[in-house]
Amino acid sequence: MVESGGTSSGNAWTRNNPLVSQDMSSVFYIHPSDANTTQLVSVKFNGTGYSNWKRSIMLSLSAKNKLGFVDGTVIKPVASHVDFKLWERCNDLVCSWLLCNLDDSISRSVMFFKTAREIWLDLEERFGYASMTQIFSLEQHLTELEQGSKNVSDFFTEIKSIWDAMSDISPLPCCTCRKCTWNVTQKVLQMEQDRKLLQFMMKLSDRFATVRGDILMQQPMPIISNAFGIFSQEERHQSLSQVTQQTEALAFMADNKKGLKKSNGNYKGSQIAGGATGFKKNTYFCTHCNVAGHSVERCFKLHGYPPNFKFKDRKVAANVSVNSSGISNDNAVNSGISVAQYHQLMDLLNKQNTSGAGSSQISSFDH
Repeated sequence: MVESGGTSSGNAWTRNNPLVSQDMSSVFYIHPSDANTTQLVSVKFNGTGYSNWKRSIMLSLSAKNKLGFVDGTVIKPVASHVDFKLWERCNDLVCSWLLCNLDDSISRSVMFFKTAREIWLDLEERFGYASMTQIFSLEQHLTELEQGSKNVSDFFTEIKSIWDAMSDISPLPCCTCRKCTWNVTQKVLQMEQDRKLLQFMMKLSDRFATVRGDILMQQPMPIISNAFGIFSQEERHQSLSQVTQQTEALAFMADNKKGLKKSNGNYKGSQIAGGATGFKKNTYFCTHCNVAGHSVERCFKLHGYPPNFKFKDRKVAANVSVNSSGISNDNAVNSGISVAQYHQLMDLLNKQNTSGAGSSQISSFDH
């Protein structure tokens, strides 16, 4: 399609007009790198996000000095005009660019339009309308938007994209009389800036409450870009302060760990997990008296209390004594006999071991 103007008559006209064909400021100038299969935007238009795609295409066409072929400023000359062949070649090139940057299904629907202007108007009629459904969707997204875990830069980018989409769908009114002495347009723009700034600050985290209060006290309030810079600096300051506090806390834990290791040999060591410090728990448990704190090998009730043991309960101290054989009287109390009977039984057993007497001595035992 690009070579449609490359006829012999066209080449003859170009040879007769070398200045026009080589003038880079002319709308008919085509750079050697301008291929008809060039993709002007990163994503092809598939029916959604028309405003963003339209903006990207217009920027690319303007950079190539071909925007006039879609907005209607470059009017098609008559067939007998000297510029007709140049216009036809550039128009075909712009049509190729538009088709290459559309999805296959949409591209087929505008394939047989003759001019780039017709393709552009058809896309505008189908996808460029502003409906209340689109405005409702953007307003709902803006209402539900919160900073959450996002940083200030990412959050500002997200909310600004919504503002730009709403401005494209429903632009602000402006005065065009050029005789207005009330500066209505400037006042409307200032009110819109203040409204956006308030929305931005309302949806930030509470950790920016101090800076937010300082900005609200200013008269007049700063523009939205300056406010974004202030909150970004505050976020970096808070990040540095948090790192410093964590470093100091870890150093304090390390000093405490060294001190506890020196003062307590049974200290297991600090376990830093979520800021908590753990100590080694006592795992001793006596299976004889079912009491934690000592093992069965060190149970005083089973092996006897040591001399000069200090009892906390006087009743227990009165019922417990250590005999010459090292056996505790506490076992005698638990067996159901009195202390006097226990001593008599022990004397009888000692006599039996020394004299070898039989059962006659046991029968003489006085119950």
